[in-house]
Amino acid sequence: MVDIEVARSDLSTVIDKKDDAFLGQNIKGMMMTLIARWNAEMDEARAETEFADVRPADIRVFAQLRGRTVKLSTIHREMGFSRQAAQQAVERLTGHGMITVQSDPQSKRDKLVSITPKGHRWRTIAAEQIRRIETEIGEAIGSDGKESLRRHLITLTGNT
Repeated sequence: MVDIEVARSDLSTVIDKKDDAFLGQNIKGMMMTLIARWNAEMDEARAETEFADVRPADIRVFAQLRGRTVKLSTIHREMGFSRQAAQQAVERLTGHGMITVQSDPQSKRDKLVSITPKGHRWRTIAAEQIRRIETEIGEAIGSDGKESLRRHLITLTGNT
């Protein structure tokens, strides 16, 4: 057991020295930092609205709808949540009056999730916050850089 600990210790030291700069500035990590910052700013803006008592994680599930009527299975698959976790978030959002859930006429097992008028009010608030974030991005990298970033993200996400 001691030999394994020594090997793990040696391995982590080698990796840290070799990849320190890479790990400090990797794209994934920097994107996660930005997303966390922007989510916190959106949570702060939400705190002053009728949506203040909605859980931040549930707001992110709601955001995944992107205005669409979608199957519950799509929500959990796109977000990487378990079906149970997605179902619980959907139940809480339904309780807040932000979405409705109906049986899918094409499937006995799946449910269709749709946005209510109250949910659309949140979308309007969120759109204002997202525009502010995109303005911040444009100020940092210029309008052409922002649109180039958008095109690259579309390519990377497969949302062509």
